[in-house]
Amino acid sequence: MSTKMKTVLIVVVLLVGIGVINYVAKMDPTQLAERGVGRDPHSHGHDHGGEEEPPMAPEDLYRPFGPEDAEVTITVLTRDETELKNTLRPMLTETASDYEGHVRVEFIEKDTEEYDRLVKEAAAGTLAGLLINGEMVKQVPEAPFGVVTFAGSPAFDDWTWHDVRLAVEHELEAKGVGFTPQAEHSHPVDPHAGHAHSHEGHDHSHGSEH
Repeated sequence: MSTKMKTVLIVVVLLVGIGVINYVAKMDPTQLAERGVGRDPHSHGHDHGGEEEPPMAPEDLYRPFGPEDAEVTITVLTRDETELKNTLRPMLTETASDYEGHVRVEFIEKDTEEYDRLVKEAAAGTLAGLLINGEMVKQVPEAPFGVVTFAGSPAFDDWTWHDVRLAVEHELEAKGVGFTPQAEHSHPVDPHAGHAHSHEGHDHSHGSEH
């Protein structure tokens, strides 16, 4: 092939490429999306929820759940809204559902008079933790020393979700409420993957003895 012919072919290819680029640039974004432009080649046309979820509104984040006349009320004190959204609220929702309407969960907004009052009067100055029927320290015979203090966060191994279930069940037993035991079938739950809930020399498994 002559040099002249090669040059002509190169020019033709460049012109075609420029035309395609201009055509795509003028297309509506919706048309581009329909043609798969900018789509992950592995997506196969499915939406995998790559977009970040909008932040939960405060009125939703702090909305209580469970009947107001429930035998057990769990009151949540925390200043960490990320932990509240990602760990505390989901896990307490699951815990409350285990006991068929016998548990109510309330979330106290930080920097409110109610929060300050509970921290001072019920939590002995502790800024984060759970109050179970108004108390942060609960008798749990299966636990070391027979009590669990629900101060702090499960993220730091201060207490476990197994502890919460045990405390709830002892409250229900004390009130003569019938329920299906859940704690004996549960284990210390890790609120963030890869982080063990066992203290050194301090076993939180509690076993399944009653």
